[in-house]
Amino acid sequence: LLETFAGQIALAIERSQRAEEAEAARVAVETESLRNTLLASISHDLRAPLAAIREASRALNDPDTRPDAETRAQLARSIDAKAREMSELISNVLDLMSFEVGEVHLRRDWQRVDDLVGGALARLEGRFGERTVDVALPAELPSVYADAPLVTRVLFNLLENAIKHTPPETRITVSAGIEGEAVRVVIDDNGPGLPPGQPERLFAKFYRGRDEVDVGGAGLGLAICRAIVNAHGGQISAMQRPGGGARFMFTLPTAAPAP
Repeated sequence: LLETFAGQIALAIERSQRAEEAEAARVAVETESLRNTLLASISHDLRAPLAAIREASRALNDPDTRPDAETRAQLARSIDAKAREMSELISNVLDLMSFEVGEVHLRRDWQRVDDLVGGALARLEGRFGERTVDVALPAELPSVYADAPLVTRVLFNLLENAIKHTPPETRITVSAGIEGEAVRVVIDDNGPGLPPGQPERLFAKFYRGRDEVDVGGAGLGLAICRAIVNAHGGQISAMQRPGGGARFMFTLPTAAPAP
């Protein structure tokens, strides 16, 4: 009887070890796949701004062309814009990695929603082009208990996403309302709307809603939005806007979490 029990225990241990080995192999394959996807995505999205910076720098330093003051200013602005684009890409990657390994600690305080929206709009100043931006925030809207820089990042990413995927004449609206013990923030546009398929896929890492030839970015902006909102205990979603266009919504708590 003891020999039988010992044999059964040995088989159970062996099966457990094999299951652990299989799981470790699966994780290793997924990690390698993620690493390759990340490297390919970053390489692709850094190549274009690096090429633009190189060409602009070459034009500035070419003694034969002798660009005038206005041309030099345009080239300098181009270098600055492309450098900012590269910085934002790297920042997105680092932020998402920090969230996934649990290294981000929220620094919450009571924040006014209009201040958060204003901060995001200020960072995007000059990038809306001919698009109209309307802000409709009720005066009685309560404060939210949130990490201001991170929530501003969510708003920035969503608004930047609207800029990337809509034509110049698009109207973008930022509104908010009370929903239970939370505030729901809504960003609408009357552009072409969401791509076919499940809207939830938009928040997956490296997913692009439009063909990558037309729209830059590593496909991390919305994934970071979801990570930040989830860390606050809120929810984020996307849907086709009634009447045409896209709608992104997320909630933030209006009450401090229980200790």
